[in-house]
Amino acid sequence: MVASNLACALGRRGQNVVLVDQGRGRSSIAELLGARCDRDLASVIRREGPLASVMVPGPEGIRLLRAADALRLLGTLREDDEARLAAAFAELDPPADILLVDAPPAGVAAASSVTLASAELVVVVSGDAESITGAYALMKRLSWDFARRRFHVLVARVRSADQAHAVLSNLSQTAERYLGVKLSNLGWIPEDDAVRKAARLGQPAVSAFPDSPAAAALSAAADAILHWPYAGEDCLDGFVQRLVRASRIATLSSNA
Repeated sequence: MVASNLACALGRRGQNVVLVDQGRGRSSIAELLGARCDRDLASVIRREGPLASVMVPGPEGIRLLRAADALRLLGTLREDDEARLAAAFAELDPPADILLVDAPPAGVAAASSVTLASAELVVVVSGDAESITGAYALMKRLSWDFARRRFHVLVARVRSADQAHAVLSNLSQTAERYLGVKLSNLGWIPEDDAVRKAARLGQPAVSAFPDSPAAAALSAAADAILHWPYAGEDCLDGFVQRLVRASRIATLSSNA
């Protein structure tokens, strides 16, 4: 929900957004948005067609790219295949302003490769204990095993600003004390029936119910993302190269 709404909010702001969908079945963003994605990025890796052939249009002008199967192949790519894939992303027409990846839950091996390759990491956490524990476990793994030091936190599905503040404050204090990392506040998204109604319609809340409290919060988060400093490190070909390297590291780590 969060990734698709952020992508569409950024699309409404004139950004060319590519949203990488790693979900399967009902967890697939394309499925939730009623978009038909018959092919995976794995098809491009296997030289079965160009990158454009596996992208499908989504709401607000975003492009969806399914990559659930591709992640298993990235760690085994030869150098020439890596260069060809990087060139395919670099030559996208129109070029992407933002590549947004909906990473799998903490504990899934593929999460490490995607998060290692990403320039910025947004950890979405709700107010329940299981979600908070999972968010901390993800940050612990990425900071201890892979030296990631920067995390943005978006608190979702909470009843009030006070509850959101309590979640962020407790998580921040624990992360700083035990992991030595500081968290950046990306805002909070209230519990809102508009999100569920939009999902039933196969639309993002920011498009179906733009005046709802959740849509306003998601739009504010998108505005904050647009003001992140750009260090020139996140061109798409560079992301692909980092993703391939990170996939190899993650594979080695999981086998160690």
